[in-house]
Amino acid sequence: MNLTVVCESFDRSSILLQPWRYVYEISRRIAARGVLVTVISDTDSAQPETEEIEKIRISRIGHPILMTLFRKGELVKAILKNEPDIVVWHGTPLGAFYLSRLKAVKKPMVWIIDSDLGSLQVLNRVSIREIFDLQNSSLWIQMLTALLPRYVIKRVANSTLISKIVVPTDYLETCLRKIGVDASKITVVPSTLEKEDDLKIPTSPQSIDRLKEDIGFKADDFLVTYFGSPSTLRGTDTVVRSVPQTLGKVGNLKLVILSRRKPAKPNAEHEYFEHEEMRLKKLIRDLGIEEHVKIIPGTQDKSRLRQYLCASDIIALPFKIIFSDPPLSVLEAMSLGKAVVTTNVGSLSDIVHHDRGVLIEPSHPDALAQAVIYLAEHQEERLWLGQNAQRFAANLPDWDLVARKFTSLMEEIYDKNSKS
Repeated sequence: MNLTVVCESFDRSSILLQPWRYVYEISRRIAARGVLVTVISDTDSAQPETEEIEKIRISRIGHPILMTLFRKGELVKAILKNEPDIVVWHGTPLGAFYLSRLKAVKKPMVWIIDSDLGSLQVLNRVSIREIFDLQNSSLWIQMLTALLPRYVIKRVANSTLISKIVVPTDYLETCLRKIGVDASKITVVPSTLEKEDDLKIPTSPQSIDRLKEDIGFKADDFLVTYFGSPSTLRGTDTVVRSVPQTLGKVGNLKLVILSRRKPAKPNAEHEYFEHEEMRLKKLIRDLGIEEHVKIIPGTQDKSRLRQYLCASDIIALPFKIIFSDPPLSVLEAMSLGKAVVTTNVGSLSDIVHHDRGVLIEPSHPDALAQAVIYLAEHQEERLWLGQNAQRFAANLPDWDLVARKFTSLMEEIYDKNSKS
């Protein structure tokens, strides 16, 4: 079987993050079983036109995948060059526009949708600056998706062009069924996280106190940690603005922002992350909370990141929007037995639920402050939420099982097409 996957911005740095992690983990396991897997992506001057990552062949075209709406010829040529048995399109519901341009491929198509249908209510959560910041492409995609007539998505999804639609959460399946997408066409292949059988998570107060001291804090500090992109669309400004209100009740509060910059080399995205960090630092100064907030820039290695997370009393991830469902950072925090405070956005209400963390509304620093205060004052409940979260994460399927489910689906489509 020959599988061609179309996925924008797929490279060695992005495969560690969602949504590319989902494509990468599945593709490399399928390739290891002898299936020829080619990912067609787009490129910039820093990326080679072709390369191989763990038996996945990467072929990059010279313009953004999203330009397919106007320049389909090069993408169609790149797909057909691989002589695929199945073509997989990875993206958002906006893919309805692009897939309808690929009829010339004449191969079974699988559509992976990793984000919801969007709503213009997102405008109530974001600032004017965020809306008009050209680097916030994910926000623009959500707004365009919200404006896209639902019948367009439904028509393409239910057409003979699409053999199957794959979604990573039950929440996204429900979203598609509500607009009339044929339920028999939708398959949930869940996203998950890397599991380590020998992972030892410190749970005793003494071990956690030592971890806090190892990373430069006092044992009695109440440590709240955010990790991920410094983009305010992920709620970094919300968590900073919550600090003054929290300090009235939790005087030993320390907020750590592990500000991941991707990629490390200078380019427009890196500059954007630096600007977001600068805005956060200015906000921290304006609020007069420099002694209580620490921003640590750069991508932490796995062991160092785990050290920070395990030392934390609470993980705060107050998303304004979700770029890709489900957010891997929430699952990672839950797997370490931490009480997570996050927002009622996308699939998070299903994942976190009432007994696995705390949900608040986006862009409400006062609600975040109240949640942190409550959890600081109720240690037993905080630990109980963390234990429930850890059990939930432990019961998630591993990547091998996820890949097998996806492979079975591809084999079913391949066999059906071979007989027709």
